[in-house]
Amino acid sequence: MHDSPRGPRPTATGARALAPDAARGFALLFIAIANLTVYLYGREQGILFRPVDAGLGDRVADVLGALFIDNRSFPLFSLLFAYGLHQLVTREEALGTAWPVVRRLLVRRNVWLFVFGALHGLLLFMGDIMHTYALAGFVLILVMRSPNWVLWLVFGITAPLAVAFGSGDGAAASGLAAVGGSADPMMPSAVSATLLDAQLARAGEFLPILAFAPFSVLGVLPPMMLGLLLARSQLLERPWQHARAVRSIAIGGVAAAIVGGLPFALGLALGFEPGPVWFLAGSLHAATGILAGAGYAALFALIVAGTQRSGARPGPVLGALTALGRRSMSGYLAQSVIFLAIMPAWSIGLGATVGTGGAFLIGTGTWLATLLGAVLLERIGKPGPAEWAIRRLSYGRPTARAVVR
Repeated sequence: MHDSPRGPRPTATGARALAPDAARGFALLFIAIANLTVYLYGREQGILFRPVDAGLGDRVADVLGALFIDNRSFPLFSLLFAYGLHQLVTREEALGTAWPVVRRLLVRRNVWLFVFGALHGLLLFMGDIMHTYALAGFVLILVMRSPNWVLWLVFGITAPLAVAFGSGDGAAASGLAAVGGSADPMMPSAVSATLLDAQLARAGEFLPILAFAPFSVLGVLPPMMLGLLLARSQLLERPWQHARAVRSIAIGGVAAAIVGGLPFALGLALGFEPGPVWFLAGSLHAATGILAGAGYAALFALIVAGTQRSGARPGPVLGALTALGRRSMSGYLAQSVIFLAIMPAWSIGLGATVGTGGAFLIGTGTWLATLLGAVLLERIGKPGPAEWAIRRLSYGRPTARAVVR
């Protein structure tokens, strides 16, 4: 037993693994495209709340979204959130920081993440996910040092609940079709005439979501449990040591995304009749989304394996993705700022004129803008503003001595 001369400190950039950051940076593209659909208004909605009356370009975007993006991006991000939390704990323990000190750090991070998420939901976007991650983070603290069977038990309990929640997508689609569709916006604040009206409407949108957050946690815990399990084997840091497993997860996860997304994709492409089958399609979409998240993470581990193993400098594309992944919170918040400036009725009002094809392009353009911003910050050695703030609030200036047992 000895006294550690330091408290917890943020991870140095050079000490971070490439694959989780690259996957995180890419996942923000899918998140941007998925979130933009919420801003569309003035048209009847169907499967995944996408407009029913759409052109060919919109239908192509809808099919791609059903197969690869919707209910696939947030499981990937959830998995990476847990993976990153495990990396933080492992690094601190390797430096000799006592678990009670690390636990206090994690609690502070989750508290501030919840605050950031709540403000994001109230001021910018009612679909905030950070507050849900923060609450799930407290569960992660409880199981962080538990044996693997506990993680599998939590996965086994929560995965069926997440799948059951997923049936809501199919139920909503079936219900909307049964009444001839609905032109009511998913996000009423998007049709507000003034910014003040929009802010008041957003409070009405987000507060019920905030109240439901403890139940929403159940939807992100399954991929988070997988994230902890993968992190314990260093699967994303050292994929060459688990080559067969990584390939199997990547192939199986991507295949699951396609197979599980086919019913919704066909329904969007060809039209559909309301019925109980869409409840099952929604559950299948959610279940395979969990597998897809793991598959995407493993795929990125394979992509960066050579660079990561050799320690070589990443190429421009991989370097840009990792730069954004290291600033994922800032990138996520920047998306909401850009969307708010162009989509609602009180601003430019693109939500009334573009379809899902246009939203696909706008989301991609927004992501590219945040990618460029992250690269510029990387070159001058600066963190994202949100990352700087939450690290400063979480770590502070440690002076206490930690007892290592």
